[in-house]
Amino acid sequence: MTTQTATQTDLAVSGPRFDGRALRDAFGSFATGVTIVTTAGPGGVDIGLTANSFSSVSLDPPMVLWSLARTSLNMDAFRNSGHFAVHILSADQEALSGRFASKGIDRFEGLAVDRGPDGIPMLPNCMARFACKLAYQYEGGDHVIFVGEIVDFSHSAQKPLVFHGGRYGMLLPKQSVASADEFSNLSADDLLYQVSNAYFRTRKTVIEKLESHQWTAEEYAVLSIIGREDGLCMPEIVARSEKVRGQGISATIVQKLIVQGLLHEVDSGDGQITVRLTPEGRRSVLELIAIRKSSEADVQGLLDPSEVQLLKHLLARLDA
Repeated sequence: MTTQTATQTDLAVSGPRFDGRALRDAFGSFATGVTIVTTAGPGGVDIGLTANSFSSVSLDPPMVLWSLARTSLNMDAFRNSGHFAVHILSADQEALSGRFASKGIDRFEGLAVDRGPDGIPMLPNCMARFACKLAYQYEGGDHVIFVGEIVDFSHSAQKPLVFHGGRYGMLLPKQSVASADEFSNLSADDLLYQVSNAYFRTRKTVIEKLESHQWTAEEYAVLSIIGREDGLCMPEIVARSEKVRGQGISATIVQKLIVQGLLHEVDSGDGQITVRLTPEGRRSVLELIAIRKSSEADVQGLLDPSEVQLLKHLLARLDA
């Protein structure tokens, strides 16, 4: 298939004029994936840039398209090369997208690449990638549309990096709405149900491990709170407990841990008594951290790394 160039019509000349910023925002309301398009420039120099203008065109013959601004310094390289590659980025490749959108740097520095037709650079570990033979070029206003015939491709079952409204995101499958629990007026479509269910599922594993060490949930809370900031007075311990657990800690629990040799009281010098960890208490806190991290790892193992980061981000916003 030979490369063809279509001529630009004068349709845009007589068309309506819009506010550029408003039109850009309207275009941005369409969520897209993120790609990096690469080719080999003059002298075999590697060329690559981030683009979200990718679209599939045809299955038979297999074809795709993308567009490039006419002002791009890479325009001649893509116009004159016989092949290009499109890489669909996965959710954990935001940094790679940022690199290929940056100016004034060697975008390929330190990257291991494969080689496709005509020596075009092919980036590894993407969600999908397509090696294409340039088939058509169309003049489309202030952009040039490149259509390529796929000569090779690969695909993996990762989650895609998403771009919407000028920001990166990730795709989450929509959960089906379950019927309400027999003993609750909450359903799986309720946020409170999901948060509570996840909390108690994680908490249950921790409690079971604590019980095997003969620690109660209250003792775990006190040691964890003091372990984060050694040297707290009783009102501070209660306040932190109320914030983290939704309920305070009784002085009886603290005294019990003092008797067990895990905590001790220290006169801060201004007449105020603070509670601190003993060496044995510090060892216990390290064991508590190991228990919590083990439980956390079990739960996170059910999620992709990108989903874990998104979940932490969303929960932090709820706590703000």
